[in-house]
Amino acid sequence: MIRETALTFTQHLEELRKRLMIALAAVGIATTAGFFFSDALLKVLTVPLKNEMGHVYFFSPTGAFAVKLEVALLTGVLAASPVWLYQLWQFLSPALFEKEKRMVIALIGTASFLFLAGVAFAFFLVVPVSLQFLVVGMQSEVLKPMISIEHYIAFLRGMLLAFGVAFNFPVMLLALAGLGILSSGKLSRYRRHVIVLIFIAAAILTPTPDMFGQLILALPLVLLFEISIWGARGMEWMRKNRRKGLS
Repeated sequence: MIRETALTFTQHLEELRKRLMIALAAVGIATTAGFFFSDALLKVLTVPLKNEMGHVYFFSPTGAFAVKLEVALLTGVLAASPVWLYQLWQFLSPALFEKEKRMVIALIGTASFLFLAGVAFAFFLVVPVSLQFLVVGMQSEVLKPMISIEHYIAFLRGMLLAFGVAFNFPVMLLALAGLGILSSGKLSRYRRHVIVLIFIAAAILTPTPDMFGQLILALPLVLLFEISIWGARGMEWMRKNRRKGLS
């Protein structure tokens, strides 16, 4: 199936401007709504910390407003994601063949699911355990915790993004395998090198300095890497059967 009629450079710019305006408007509306619900959202986001400390504080006149604005913007980007993803798709799809469109849709769906899975894994398991170690485990008669909401949200954001992005590791590998750049044999051959790189990446991505936080990110990534090898083998098997069917 052929691609749709090519647009001129000026038409591409106009189409891009139109799509960006719609996406930004959707994010703006969702962010405004998110600001009005920021207290309720913060109540949910601070549950792991309040379970350990009871209260969260802000230490500057603009601290509370800045945090509410940050939470509202994050909510706006997430809530408006169906709109801006659709606008991105509408801009890119005319340049793709039908087979490429199916592949992109599958990749976007899988990447979105794995990102949310990584965020949920971090929020419900990693963050509470990390706070138990860093806040409760490290305090003493001399050291008592008084954590600002700004620092907590920065810590939470770093953890959620690190796990969300890291959980998309197999998508990248399977995309490369689908393009024929990687094979299951190569992935198996360099398994030990990849595992070392995973632990290095976990040490960089996790905002906590403790070994436990790095391990709890690295171990799921190792499991996802093993799943990627089996996924690549499955793709190679399907490709081989397709060739047999054509011959």
